[in-house]
Amino acid sequence: MAVITRDTGVLETAQALEGAVVGRAPVEQLHQILSHLRVTLAAHPDSSETGPYAEILTAAPHLTRRVRVLVGEHDRLALAIDGLFERLEAGPGRRFAKEVAELLRLLRAHQRRGAQLLHEAYTVDLGGET
Repeated sequence: MAVITRDTGVLETAQALEGAVVGRAPVEQLHQILSHLRVTLAAHPDSSETGPYAEILTAAPHLTRRVRVLVGEHDRLALAIDGLFERLEAGPGRRFAKEVAELLRLLRAHQRRGAQLLHEAYTVDLGGET
């Protein structure tokens, strides 16, 4: 199993959770990783429009809607994590494993959309300047 430290990021923590589920880790360990995931997501720098997105909103105001969508995804991801805590109370079975895999898929998609947003904000030339 991957070592979870204070500096372990959201995606890495979710991957560690999935590995722990596959490795049939004890419930206490799953709870600990899930707790770290919750805290890490809450502290994620793009969880508000005042983080790294503030500069994007200034530099590329045409991306405002996409920034808001990404920020809003954090609430849905947090709810999914809360749901995993509830599911874990019932015991880590197949359904828990499926929900962990789904959360990991959602986190990867969120990360990809964030990277695309940054790319578009800073490297895509929209033209119109002379």
